[in-house]
Amino acid sequence: MNVIEELSNLNPPNTEFNNKLMLKALLLLENPQYTYKVIHIAGTNGKGSTAAFLEEGLFQAGYKTGKFSSPHISKINECITYNKVQIDDNTLVRHYLELKSILGKSNIYPSSFEMLTLIMFRFFAEKGIDYLILETGMGGRDDCTNVVNSNYSIITNISLEHTQWLGNSLSEIAAHKCGIIKEGLTILGENIPELVTTANKMTSNLVLIDNQYDYTSKLDFKNFTTLLSFNDKENKSYQFELGLFGYFQVRNFLCAYTVLKDLGVNVNIIRRAAKETIWLGRLQKISTYPLILADASHNESGTKVLAESLRQYKNKKESIIVCSILKDKDIDKMLDNYSKISQNIIFCNISNQPRASNPFILAKKARHKFKNIYVIPSPELALYQAKKMKKQLVLISGSIYLLKNYFN
Repeated sequence: MNVIEELSNLNPPNTEFNNKLMLKALLLLENPQYTYKVIHIAGTNGKGSTAAFLEEGLFQAGYKTGKFSSPHISKINECITYNKVQIDDNTLVRHYLELKSILGKSNIYPSSFEMLTLIMFRFFAEKGIDYLILETGMGGRDDCTNVVNSNYSIITNISLEHTQWLGNSLSEIAAHKCGIIKEGLTILGENIPELVTTANKMTSNLVLIDNQYDYTSKLDFKNFTTLLSFNDKENKSYQFELGLFGYFQVRNFLCAYTVLKDLGVNVNIIRRAAKETIWLGRLQKISTYPLILADASHNESGTKVLAESLRQYKNKKESIIVCSILKDKDIDKMLDNYSKISQNIIFCNISNQPRASNPFILAKKARHKFKNIYVIPSPELALYQAKKMKKQLVLISGSIYLLKNYFN
């Protein structure tokens, strides 16, 4: 096993869902997370897209910009980017080996995600960045990223997820997500009552996207961009073309826009950055003939907005979905949403992923939801079969682990 594989597969003897170990480790490292300004992002969906809009905007405005996002699709280096460039293998390995030695002397043994987070904090301190765009891993309050004094807190949305850790109600989940709120400006991407109520208890410095902007949007299926028109509180009108495709990207962009405007970034820079923003595997076109879209929707709320964005494809006979879903997701509701896109679906197995559902179990659950159901052993063969069917649209979705097979 090489060093990066070792980093990706750390199995510490004791793991807890809190950030106590992180705080202890960071103290040994002289708290690098306090050497730059931080924009902290939590939410069930949309964190990565919001971070991508922010990264492009800050970079084009001339800021030295770091971004930490997860999970990765192709390689772990994607999680840490400096001025839009992934951390290179040699730097990643150097930081890992140094931290492994420092922490081991104090009997501190982080998980893979905790170690990657520590590497990120240290690397960006070394680079002397101006802003860190920081995605939470899971939840917020007890997440290992929640060790910063953030200047901005963004919560994109909430829905039931990771209930064994975050709770079985939206109020409980809101409490976890709102745990990232500090003294700076807080931005909520959706007016979900439980989220708004909880946030209001924690800060008066709050922006609600749906209250701040009056917006309309439409999708450009030729260029696979999103066209946005909106008025702000001063009733000034703006038009933007977003490089990311989907109605759901509008709120993500407006969260980023709110931060960039608050920082005084010129609107023309924001407009250019919005158009040039890309984010791997988010309703992304990976082929034109045939049209193949890959989307990292991995839960019920993600597939719901995906179906909304693809409602223009009304002929469900002429599309097919290549799919795998993890066991801990709301499979029935996800399949209901997929059935609004297509009447054809292929289920496949993801090797070396114990959380993946058995494709035959998925096929059984899909009965009465789809006209044509197929089970194919591997993602590669599933896509090959989908292409052979000569449909107008092939959609790959259901799990980020599935997408990894097509971006390596």
